[in-house]
Amino acid sequence: MPEKPRVSLDRSGGLHLDDVLVHDVSLVHAEMMTKRRLWMSCYLEGTGVENDRVTFMITASGNRLVFEVEERPRGNVSVEG
Repeated sequence: MPEKPRVSLDRSGGLHLDDVLVHDVSLVHAEMMTKRRLWMSCYLEGTGVENDRVTFMITASGNRLVFEVEERPRGNVSVEG
């Protein structure tokens, strides 16, 4: 059985991310950049790269949140999507 990806970013055929999964996170760091924009980082242990992480910019747009991937992991991480 193949190992499930540690990070899954699914657009489901659309333009915007609508499903984000990050497994085995050692730290979550979030910071408000403006009243409508949140920066969020999920740090991953055991990749062999110091401070390895996946980061997102999350923007409030009307009645929805829009996720944008700002930085992908650089270490040995299975990423889907």
